[in-house]
Amino acid sequence: MTETPDKTTRRGCLRFLGSAAVSAALLSAAPGAALTRPAAREGQPDPSADDYDVIIARLKFNYSLGPRAANWNVYPGADRYLLEELTKVVRCKVKLPPGCGGQAPGEGNDGQFNAVVTFDDADGMRRQPLLFLTGEGILKLTAAQQANVKRAVTEGSFLLIDDCVLAPSGDLLFQSAYKELEAAFGKGSVVKIPKTHEIFHNVYDLGAIGLPYCQGKNHGAHAVFVGDRIGVFLSPTDIHCGWADRNHEWFPNPALGVHGYKEAIQMGINILMYVMSH
Repeated sequence: MTETPDKTTRRGCLRFLGSAAVSAALLSAAPGAALTRPAAREGQPDPSADDYDVIIARLKFNYSLGPRAANWNVYPGADRYLLEELTKVVRCKVKLPPGCGGQAPGEGNDGQFNAVVTFDDADGMRRQPLLFLTGEGILKLTAAQQANVKRAVTEGSFLLIDDCVLAPSGDLLFQSAYKELEAAFGKGSVVKIPKTHEIFHNVYDLGAIGLPYCQGKNHGAHAVFVGDRIGVFLSPTDIHCGWADRNHEWFPNPALGVHGYKEAIQMGINILMYVMSH
């Protein structure tokens, strides 16, 4: 079902475009087809004030440390590569994070991301159409932070959480984020996404594999739905490190069922296009 656009559900550069229209344009047009840039949300600062079509806002957070915990700011180059690859599929103006590429630096400063917000910044979260959280460790939110997540997602933001796997323990962020989301949205709100869902098919057909597996524990993609829209996409398989690995230094490993840069980027583009069309 296609949502009716209004000022409370989408904002800024990634406001409602219409899923049917976006899918049709991508399937019928050659790479480089243009997207129309919508107007800013009334009464709210415009997150595309610099006139970009796509903004990836990193969520800065603190968490209880696991055995070897990565910070919130790992691999800004991975964000850059995903945005670069998006421009090869559809003509759009993206803000490429500066001073980074692939696996360097291992941890970026605030200026090496499109935008940086915190769980305590309720208005900042609400202004961002796409919020991205990655890291490793045990995520712990206060009741107020949980409320900020619920409000932002319910009002139209999309939250992508991908477990960054640097230690053998594998899924500390996934498991703790799962619990925090259920605390915010209610018991049973986090559900597994079937491979038939459009997010696996809207640009690239990933129906055979579903969520690409790079490393960690493959629980499959999970979501919190707001109506029939995915509001939170929860990944345990470190697709973000897949985005960073353009030179194939880490992945893939077909013998172990490990996917690489190609599949991880395709999943990322599918996610970006889902955000732009819902």
